[in-house]
Amino acid sequence: MTTSIHLTDENKSEALEQVEAALDAGKLVLLPTETVYGIGGRADSDEAREALSALKPTRVAQPFTLHVAGVDQVEPLAWLPVQARRLARAYWPGPLTLVLDVGPNGHPLAFEGTLGFRVVAEPFTNEVLAKVRTPLLLTSANPTGETPPRAFDDAMRFAQGAAAVAVDAGPAEIGQPSSVVRVHRNGEIEVLREGALDRRNLLSRAATVIVFLCSGNTCRSPMAEVIARAMFAEKLGIEPEQLLDHGILIASAGCSTYPGIPASDHAITAVAELGLELGDHRSRPLEPALLARASQVYCMGRSHLQQANALLQALGGPFEDDAIRPELLAGEHDIPDPIGGSLADYRAVRDEIVAGIRRILARR
Repeated sequence: MTTSIHLTDENKSEALEQVEAALDAGKLVLLPTETVYGIGGRADSDEAREALSALKPTRVAQPFTLHVAGVDQVEPLAWLPVQARRLARAYWPGPLTLVLDVGPNGHPLAFEGTLGFRVVAEPFTNEVLAKVRTPLLLTSANPTGETPPRAFDDAMRFAQGAAAVAVDAGPAEIGQPSSVVRVHRNGEIEVLREGALDRRNLLSRAATVIVFLCSGNTCRSPMAEVIARAMFAEKLGIEPEQLLDHGILIASAGCSTYPGIPASDHAITAVAELGLELGDHRSRPLEPALLARASQVYCMGRSHLQQANALLQALGGPFEDDAIRPELLAGEHDIPDPIGGSLADYRAVRDEIVAGIRRILARR
């Protein structure tokens, strides 16, 4: 017999107590999430796990996700490389499932050495997770292969009798499954299911961001951006377009510029001699958000280094777990601004940039 609760502000506390009591007794519950309705129980309850497996027996090759209150519950159980931490900061609570390598102590629910985790954004279920303080196993409340239920009534047709308590919080806001991202211990990223979140946005959020800075973002830093893409890709044995799939995002910006200015003609020619293109480039002013996301910042001159450090200090950064302090690309000296100079001047700057990027790659 399932106790059905239509959630209101007045009965929320009572609903929380009933859900918690059912979970503590090893029973299954039907809960809302922002994506779809889910059914499940405590991950540490043999009774709940057996009931859930019996309810969806064809899920053997698709293990149930551990729903947790926050990253602090993930850390004892799985490896959390910086790429996973970036995704968690960006999308948790929210429609993202992270599949991570199980920690050194192992876990009885590990599947092929991995565990899946999610932090739900739906307020009531998020509060349940915070109150229970142990992971819950939840799966969409539908037969395997059928459309996951956005509406409570659709979920109840599957959960009636199987769930001890069912909570109706209205239609799920998103109405499609969470995105699933596999983050390997070495930082490699795979989007296993695009779901509610865009694949490119997921990869961009997870990536290590490398930024090149100059003044106007029309000569030196855009040349460095396209050259670095080519050289990083060559080292990895991939095409530059595949860098994001390998967790690397390379960008450039100007410390004193306006948006939308094309690259200078000589800069376009200088990199074209290397088989690279700058014709579509448009200048980008340095923004705090870009600097806060950067793991590595390489400056063409000391003035850019000073501005980057001053902005980071004002922001209270660096912010990334693997961030290094900004540094000069050339190491000990400025790479001169070729603006207004000859093509020969641009070639000399290009070659200094190539040498600087070689030094970066030699340290990786």
